[in-house]
Parts: sequence; structure tokens; C-alpha cells
Amino acid sequence: MNDLSGQNVKSYELHSLIGAGGFGAVYQAYQPLIKRDVAIKIILPEYANHPDFIRRFEYEAQLIARLEHLHIVPLYDYWREPDSAYLVMRLLRGGNLRGVLRHGPLSLDAAVKMVDQISSALAAAHRRDIVHRDIKPDNILFDEEGNAYLADFGIAKDLSAKNYADADDEHELSGSPLYLSPEQIRTQPVSPQTDVYSLGIVLFETLTGRPPFISEQLTPLFQSHLNDPVPLLQTVRAGLPSALDAVIQRATAKLPADRYPDTLSLATDFRRAALRETVPPCGVPEAPPLSRRLICRCRSAR
Repeated sequence: MNDLSGQNVKSYELHSLIGAGGFGAVYQAYQPLIKRDVAIKIILPEYANHPDFIRRFEYEAQLIARLEHLHIVPLYDYWREPDSAYLVMRLLRGGNLRGVLRHGPLSLDAAVKMVDQISSALAAAHRRDIVHRDIKPDNILFDEEGNAYLADFGIAKDLSAKNYADADDEHELSGSPLYLSPEQIRTQPVSPQTDVYSLGIVLFETLTGRPPFISEQLTPLFQSHLNDPVPLLQTVRAGLPSALDAVIQRATAKLPADRYPDTLSLATDFRRAALRETVPPCGVPEAPPLSRRLICRCRSAR
């Protein structure tokens, strides 16, 4: 796709290209009528004119419109033209988690905040029987204050509806290989625990700077997801609280029934594990910022 920066689309001015992918490109744009900056996702013509893609595009737009939540990127507008399709969303200037991790792993404070916010977004989707199916660092965006938002419901599945999406991908592999759950690899039915698994994989990468399973070949990568436990955090990044391992191991259990029942439970245990290890010993004058709110609970010898 050619760079369309500087052109006008409908009532929007395209200012700069943010990113491009297999289906199209995302631009920072401006809406003069109400004086706001937005992000516009423009779909390539070869996809915009394909009947199956048109149905998927409309499905995604309608689904996002249903999922109103503070930490889900909101949809402002969408429309189709003969050779293009457009999604207009809130512009988030903090980039995505993938870009942030290029500078190193997140601190525990930042990771706890991100997990709380993304877990609440996923919980809202799951309450409406929507499974995201593509939780990965690219789909976690940040605003300028460091708040996290869940994006891209392009391959999400509505468990409550029997529609074209179910028929089309019933036996197809959907998702990103580094973050796929065992049931996705086996093309078995998905559930909210599918997103729990992928979020657990993302948490490992968030804290260590790298995914737990890495391979240029799909077969060994898939075998690791199917059979191998996620490595202990300390084998990659020394000094992390050991209590976090139990959280990630449960989130990434091979059987959905062995994982957390929901993302809020995962977030709660993650927060507790992180805070338990960051409480400073008595007598330490300078506590980490998150720990300043905690009371020193150690017992003095008598």
C-alpha cells in the first residue's frame, strides 16, 4: 500500500503512517470538524473487496461497538468504499507493548498496572461471551500516562452466536504462534481460558523481555506450547519475586480447566505475588514507590 500521508479521507486528514501490516495500514489522522486526533486503519483493496473479509470487517466493527470498556480501544466510526475499508479509533500515543519491550522488561509496578487494566478489559469481553484469541504485545496499547488498552478484535470469537465466523474458522488455526494456547494449536473449541493462557505468555515476556518459547520453525514452537512448562522467570531475569512463577505456571497450564477461572483472578494473584516480594525489610528508609503504601509487617525480635 502506498503511503497516503497528507491526503484526505472522507472528513479526516491523514497526517502520518503509524504502522503497516498484511491487511493494511494505520495512520495518525485529524478530524477537523470536532478537532480531535484519531487513528485510522485502512484495509488493502484486495481484502476490502473480498466477501469473506467484508463480513469479518463488519463483524469486528460491530463487536468493538458492543464492548464499551475503559481499557478497550474505542471505535469512533467505520465505513466501506469500493476499494477500501476504514476503521476510526482512538489515537493512543504511548505505542504498544511490543515497542516498549524493545527498551527492556517492564518494572513490577508497571507490569501490575498493565495486568490489572488488560485483565479488566478481557473480563468485560468474556462476560459478553467474546474470546479475543490474539492476546500479544502488539495488541496492548498505551496512552501517554502509561495506561494500557486492549486492541484488535479482528479474530475474536463470539461464543454465544452461531454465525459465519464460527463456520469459517471452526477447523482453522487462528492467532499468533508465539502466544497460541494448546487448544488453538489443536483447533479445539476456545474459551475465556484461551485468553488466560495467552496473557500468561505475555506476562512472562513482559517481565523478562522475551517470550518463553522461541523457534523459527512452527513445529518445535507448537510442541513447546503443547508439552513444555514455561521456564522459571529467574532463569531469564534474576531478582524477580519467586511467587510470580506460580501465577504464570497456573495461567499457562496445558489444560484449560487447570488455569485461572477468569482474568480477574489472574490479575489478583499477580498483584499479590508482586507486592508480597516488594515489601521492604523494617528499617529501610527508601522504599520502592509501590511499597510506600504498604506497612512494614516484619516482627521485631524481643
